[in-house]
Amino acid sequence: MNLISKENQTLYINIDDSGKLVDTEKVTIYAGLIFTSKSEKDKFITQYRSIVQNIKCKYCNQNISTCNSNKSCPELKHNMLKSKHNRQLMNYIKKYHTIGCIINNTKVYPNIKNDTASRGRFLDYSLKLLIKHIIKSLIKENQLNPNLPVKLIINIDEQTTKTNGYYNLRDGIIEELKYGIINYNYGSYSTPVISSDLDVSVCYQKSEKSYLIQASDLVAGTVRRLYLNNIENLLEFSKRIEFINYKIFLP
Repeated sequence: MNLISKENQTLYINIDDSGKLVDTEKVTIYAGLIFTSKSEKDKFITQYRSIVQNIKCKYCNQNISTCNSNKSCPELKHNMLKSKHNRQLMNYIKKYHTIGCIINNTKVYPNIKNDTASRGRFLDYSLKLLIKHIIKSLIKENQLNPNLPVKLIINIDEQTTKTNGYYNLRDGIIEELKYGIINYNYGSYSTPVISSDLDVSVCYQKSEKSYLIQASDLVAGTVRRLYLNNIENLLEFSKRIEFINYKIFLP
């Protein structure tokens, strides 16, 4: 990760989900990538797109000799990739900083999972905690100066938001980072994280048009698969996801 310019503290946070917060599933994952400059982000996209271009024809039913358009090319989702292609893409992704929120569905109260509004609020809360963890970690690592202006550009898969019904995520992030939160139920107060100006932009993107969301989908799907494969040994799971640089476990 590049050191953030003190004159232009801009973070690009990209997130997708894997699994749903329902009784029939064991885990919900939010994961993706974070970039600390536009040049770093653009470099990632260029190389990731190149890798995708080299392998996507293997997942297309069209005759390659007569295909003359990318419009009908399939989006490469984590659940359709062969192991060697998954590794190829993930090996490149691991060169950058990744993020993850792992929600153990079995520990979430049934009244939250079974009510659409409550589920949306909980997932909204989970995302805010993940972003707060990222910011606090970067400050601790001297990668981010909380006393200078910070800009967050957050890209989230559009379908994820439709499914879970997010509430005002942007305002919630600003409130959490800039002003702190008073929890009246428990008499607690979380102190502000950012002391200067904070600009937050939340962008909902179509995955088929965004390599950043496609890569985030691959990270989320990989983490979920590792969780399910090691559900009886969560210590082993933790070791297997050491490539996730900034992560939280809920609840």
